[in-house]
Amino acid sequence: MPRKRITFIVIPPNDGQMQEYKFSSKLLWLGIGILLLTLSSLSYYAFDFHTRTDQAGRIAELMDENERMVRGLDLALEDISYLELTMAKLVELDARLRAHHEMDPLPSAGVGGPEEPIDLPEDYTSLPVRKRALLEDLTLKIGRLEREAQLQAVSFDSLMSHFYQNNENLLYIPAISPVPRDKTWKSSLFGPRTDPFTGKPARHMGIDFAGRTGIEIVATANGVVSYAYQDRRLGNAVVISHNPVVVDENGEQTSRAGMYRTEYGHLDKILVRKGQWVERGDVIGLMGTSGRSTAPHLHYAVRYQDRRRAPRTKGYINPADFLLNWLDDDNISGYLASAGEE
Repeated sequence: MPRKRITFIVIPPNDGQMQEYKFSSKLLWLGIGILLLTLSSLSYYAFDFHTRTDQAGRIAELMDENERMVRGLDLALEDISYLELTMAKLVELDARLRAHHEMDPLPSAGVGGPEEPIDLPEDYTSLPVRKRALLEDLTLKIGRLEREAQLQAVSFDSLMSHFYQNNENLLYIPAISPVPRDKTWKSSLFGPRTDPFTGKPARHMGIDFAGRTGIEIVATANGVVSYAYQDRRLGNAVVISHNPVVVDENGEQTSRAGMYRTEYGHLDKILVRKGQWVERGDVIGLMGTSGRSTAPHLHYAVRYQDRRRAPRTKGYINPADFLLNWLDDDNISGYLASAGEE
């Protein structure tokens, strides 16, 4: 049986020679099949390429969005850290104010009871591990800050109530710095240190503020000058007893025993006399380097008048607890190591 063939005749223009092509039907259908398969494959790969391109773009957008969210959480944690630092300063201020007024310390924020799940979004578990950790940390810190803020609000309410009831007594508490902060620095703190002259361990009963000779020294609270004298160790020194003044029904003023007294040593000049009444902020002398001193500075000390209140230190207490405007500056700069010390 003769094989079926399909003939293609090509007639070129311009009276060219006619061309004749013969193909078997099987070969023709095979070619058509290959052509269709090729077109299908090209269409599939074109569609797949387009889809992959769209997906890659969407993935890039999602990754960028994810990075922005993570950066946002990081920034939120930085803000929370700043708030935690601010809260720590408020707690420190609260403690100092309570120490000033012989009030009980602020109790810690008690926690307990059954554990409750953290309040997080419903799709929280589908988040990446790092984002979940950041979100958990952020939520826990916010909860802790809320509890501390509530406790601190109650504490400040009690402090304000105490202040209103004891307003006059506040004038006799040494609550300001004896030197200008912008012209001086702390060169030695209260407590154990190495004696600058002997090199042996010693206990420093005050704070040293270093600066230039002639800087004005002020009284840190109202009171009476108990001593204005020269001392072998403190040089030119002033001692003020912060005794509240009471006015009786006849208008006569009398003083009663106060809680504190303050000491100011190594002065260049004494500008007050024994028995003189001074008020908070009055200039009582000028900074110097008299007595046992290595450079110009003020030795400032706060002491209970009743030494039995602090028997281990003979009544002396840390003046830093009273310097409300030096809250964040308890470190001594290294380059100030040569500043004067008593």
